[in-house]
Amino acid sequence: MDAPVIGLRVGLLLTTPWVCQIIRLMMEHEAAVPTERREGACNLCGASDAQPVFTGHDPLSGEAFPVVRCGRCGLSYVHPRPSIERLSHYYPEAYYGKRHPFFANFMNDLRVRKLPRLRGAQRLLDIGCGRGDFILRCRARGWSVAGVEQSHSPVIALKAALGIDVYEPDDLASIAAESFDVVTLWHVLEHLPDPASTLAEVRRILKPGGTVLIEVPNFGGWDSRLGGPTWFHLDVPRHLFHFEREPLSRLLHGAGLTPQRWETFSLEYDAFSVVQTLLNRLCSRPNHLFQLLIRRGHTHARSVKDTVVSLAALPALLPLALVVSALAARRHAGGVLRVWAEKRGLFAVLHSE
Repeated sequence: MDAPVIGLRVGLLLTTPWVCQIIRLMMEHEAAVPTERREGACNLCGASDAQPVFTGHDPLSGEAFPVVRCGRCGLSYVHPRPSIERLSHYYPEAYYGKRHPFFANFMNDLRVRKLPRLRGAQRLLDIGCGRGDFILRCRARGWSVAGVEQSHSPVIALKAALGIDVYEPDDLASIAAESFDVVTLWHVLEHLPDPASTLAEVRRILKPGGTVLIEVPNFGGWDSRLGGPTWFHLDVPRHLFHFEREPLSRLLHGAGLTPQRWETFSLEYDAFSVVQTLLNRLCSRPNHLFQLLIRRGHTHARSVKDTVVSLAALPALLPLALVVSALAARRHAGGVLRVWAEKRGLFAVLHSE
């Protein structure tokens, strides 16, 4: 039999519904099963040849944590990192702080506007929903919402009163497959011990054609390059991973999610990130101004000096930060990576590889 005829018959076989279903299930099973990795191996490619980038310091405890970059795929991460049990100690109750309601509502409304257009009754899951402010704004605009958050978060205790479903991270696997139209992770992915496995779960619970919207600090942005170990968004060890566009894109593709659109500008973070990064070179403790603004300031004597330095330098640094952040955004090197990725069908995924 001629090769073209064989190819045609194979192609027809692969387009039959039952074969497509089998292959789709095999792909989803493969994506959902985490690969065994050696201690310290890259979460993206599994390599163990990471090279030191610099050592950062925890803004709260002052402890030092090395940041390394994978020599194969370029993903940067904290190594060695605290154990899962120890990591919880770096999230004291005061860590979350509290923003002014007007500012919080304004920024959450900006995030709501980034969502895909609402078409009828659609469901949204926010992983890392914090106090629930974002999903409550989404519900007010017609979305059916649910969230995922740690057990000690206030939203867990208030979920019944708020009338929303909030799952703990260990319960993510219990969510029914193909049950949400949109999943969001706002500055969450960098905190997770295993982003690859989380994204595989996201794909599982998304409906076909559904969208995941992710925003993380941009390790390839100008303010990151400017700050290095004093970068505002470094926040080790809570930020376990530091993403640039190419590694994040590969991570999404590996989970069966196809990036559709990228942005790097954030009104919420860009200019402020530049200001705080520069202030970190002048103050004794990192991110002091940010901690004051969210009412998480230090009480020791050095904090008074840092407050004076921050307020005195702010008028000079703010205009510079506005210019730098605007130019960085035009060069696609702003302070964040924001990506919309879609759960596509089998042949669309294969074509995108």
